[in-house]
Amino acid sequence: MDKNTQSGAINAPVTLNIDPQTADLNCEPGPHEITAEELLNRNVQTIPCLLEPILQRVGLAAVAGSSDTGKSAWLRQFAFAVASGENHFLNFPIRAKHRSAIYVSTEDDEESTAFLLHALNKIRRTRHADCAGLRFLFDTHDLLNELDKRLTARPADVVVIDAFGDLYGKDQNSSNQIRAFLHEYGQLAQKHRCLFLFLHHVGKRTEDEAPSKYHLIGGQGFEDKMRLVIELRKDLHDATRRHLCIVKGNYLPDTLKQESFVLDFQDFVFTATSERVPFEQLARPKDEPDSGRAKYEAIQEARKLNLKGDALAAHLNMSKGYISKIEKQYGPVSAEVSNQFPTGNFQETTPKTI
Repeated sequence: MDKNTQSGAINAPVTLNIDPQTADLNCEPGPHEITAEELLNRNVQTIPCLLEPILQRVGLAAVAGSSDTGKSAWLRQFAFAVASGENHFLNFPIRAKHRSAIYVSTEDDEESTAFLLHALNKIRRTRHADCAGLRFLFDTHDLLNELDKRLTARPADVVVIDAFGDLYGKDQNSSNQIRAFLHEYGQLAQKHRCLFLFLHHVGKRTEDEAPSKYHLIGGQGFEDKMRLVIELRKDLHDATRRHLCIVKGNYLPDTLKQESFVLDFQDFVFTATSERVPFEQLARPKDEPDSGRAKYEAIQEARKLNLKGDALAAHLNMSKGYISKIEKQYGPVSAEVSNQFPTGNFQETTPKTI
């Protein structure tokens, strides 16, 4: 008896007595195994896309940005376009197989979503019956199993998760935990051959810098699991413009990752323009005056005219949410305005709508 056996060791080397001359090399591969020969025989020369050439058909991708940039509106409009059978989204071809999308919403409820869809369809003018392929989930209990069942019963081209942070609920700085969480969604995407598209956020004040994948909250743990990351940001000077910036694209040429695609954003609806802007031009110059302070002062001047709510937003060409954000950031309000609004209710609170 050797020393390992005498000591009861369990880590002794094991020798498999397999004769390579007689081994059955023609045995059937396992259920999750595929050979290089089979893959080569598929003759895949380009990555299959759902939104060509940006969004791949299968896997994980993300749309990120700071607050009030329209991330949810962009995702909702994309899911609507896929499910209603539109051929293009913002001038990019849609290659949907199922005309089906699932939208998981952790922030907007049924009523606010109904309002936002109505606002979108005033522009799209799609028959209601043609929108049945877009399904919303507001209850996220046991979400992975629920999605697995629903995708089995009815395949979808895309599953939107709005928002990642609400579902994850753990340490945003733990790369290992984030990767483990996203791995399960990646497995589900592979099983059902669809795209999972996550809404995520970037760090505070990153809008003053050039777009970058390093702006994502959670850093490398989140970014590593995404095959594509879009940063959606506001224009520095025009409140109605947004910049769609591809800051990571494993399968994309660099020409798509150096300039933004400029979009118009009004009344919760995006429309395409033909403009592109180099990323470096989206950073705020170091010597540029604080535009937020100027906007705050303009808001206070407008309040002296006793404008509130929609009238105030229309007068300033700003959303009510943006006005609230600016006032919170640059307050307190001036004494003159406080005297006009002694109850302190000069800021109207409204539900999150984008």
